[in-house]
Amino acid sequence: MEDEAGSGGVLRDNKGVAYAMFSRPIEATGSGKAELRAIKIVVEMFMSMGWHEKVHLVIESSSSVVLEWLLDRSYRP
Repeated sequence: MEDEAGSGGVLRDNKGVAYAMFSRPIEATGSGKAELRAIKIVVEMFMSMGWHEKVHLVIESSSSVVLEWLLDRSYRP
């Protein structure tokens, strides 16, 4: 389907050890929005596990558009 995409990610510690993973289908209207939804899922997981009280979250993305959306609200769709 044209409006369907898969989203997945891994939460790792600073040594690269995986502690949580997710994978699920999502609705998407473009690769940027799909990646933004994946980041939202990761942030929600990070917060719900209580990790935000212990460690910093580092988000890596190869999409300069998504990074601009995260850093500057005026660029967001």
